[in-house]
Amino acid sequence: MRIRLTLFRNILRKDGTYFDMPRHSPGKLTTRLATDASNVKSAVVIFPTAALVQAAEVRYAASRAKADAKEMENSGKVAMEAIENIRTVQALTLEPTMFEKFCHHLTEPHQTSKRKAVIHGIAFGVSCSTTFFLYAISYRFGAWLITNGYVSPMNVLRSLFAISFTAGSLGYASAYFPEYIKATFAAGLIFSMLDEEPQIDGMTDEGEKPQISGAIAFEGVYFKYPQRPRVPILRGLNVSIKPGQTLALVGPSGCGKSTAISLLERLYDPLDGVVRIDGIDSRRINPTHLRSSIALVSQEPILFNRSIRDNITYGLHPNSVSDEEIYDVARRANIHEFIMQLPDKYDTHAGDKGTQLSGGQKQRIAIARALVRNPKILLLDEATSALDAESEKVVREALEKASKGRTCVVVAHRLSTVVNATCIVVIKKGKVIEQGTHLELMAARGAYWKLTQKQMASKK
Repeated sequence: MRIRLTLFRNILRKDGTYFDMPRHSPGKLTTRLATDASNVKSAVVIFPTAALVQAAEVRYAASRAKADAKEMENSGKVAMEAIENIRTVQALTLEPTMFEKFCHHLTEPHQTSKRKAVIHGIAFGVSCSTTFFLYAISYRFGAWLITNGYVSPMNVLRSLFAISFTAGSLGYASAYFPEYIKATFAAGLIFSMLDEEPQIDGMTDEGEKPQISGAIAFEGVYFKYPQRPRVPILRGLNVSIKPGQTLALVGPSGCGKSTAISLLERLYDPLDGVVRIDGIDSRRINPTHLRSSIALVSQEPILFNRSIRDNITYGLHPNSVSDEEIYDVARRANIHEFIMQLPDKYDTHAGDKGTQLSGGQKQRIAIARALVRNPKILLLDEATSALDAESEKVVREALEKASKGRTCVVVAHRLSTVVNATCIVVIKKGKVIEQGTHLELMAARGAYWKLTQKQMASKK
């Protein structure tokens, strides 16, 4: 259990760079937790088991097997949910919550294993006592053979020692060779993971915790993804915005718009330059504190297999949000009326990854989840690009309500969604090539004007 807990905590601490690596895919990390962690104990606890065990041990193990298997399965689900949705978990500062849930599901199997160990120890002691009792009988029989002159003492001793030690040692050792090999390999993988220190520790208590108002500035920011070191994404990005204003980032795919969002959340740190929040280098701010002041609504919102109420309040203490607050943010997200029409209303389950809801409905629940946290900074990453025209209109109205009174950074492909932004920044090849209001950029007839003309032509 301690190996699993240490490994899971270590995974939650990792930054975005770690999860970008192919060898750290969700499936492989879950295998490390579910399989390799348990295999290591084969190298730590190796002792021969008796051929026959006490009936009590068998009965107890059988009675707990199903319940323990279910708890272990639940712990695996928590781990998979956390790792698959690591960006959402980090954005909602859920690392401690996921770790506590993982611990909870492992507690009962851990207690059962300790009770099993006691019962097994008793059974093992009884079986060993029986073995040595049989040895005593064998020695007594050998003595009788020697006394009556049937066999010489040397031959009796040779036979007894040869049979007991050779058969016993080979039998015990050979049974554990495969387990020992698996355990050694698993331990190597696990300890190599534990040795990797994250560049950004998502569970550290270090760093400043200032009162954040929402001023944002990118100053000469350069960035490349670790898996594509030859492809620069941001090449000296310079842009700033005051608290309460809306910044729109537009430009062709791959120009670095979403990367800027990831840098704001501090999933990565820039290779050069500085990202400032309220004039403070974001690298000096505690990651959890920073992310708790930021809310993200992405193109593909992640919903969990829980009730709509739980999805809206996900990451917050259940008693910290009243029903009225939930209803209020749902109204502002234009989703309250729809929820109230459902048979179970806010207790309706969203399904695995929100499969019971449409794209627009999931998006509005994600907006409500962002609003209930009352963030100082709201990040909208292509929030309406995957929606049809009708859903986009409803979601856009919800986003306009959500952005009032807070700093908002919008990454948009559809330029019609950013016309009211305080500042529109056009990015090309990681650099700002144009910025201003919608009217200013349209009057300049530059890159932004060309993008709008291209989109208008594609609709005809």
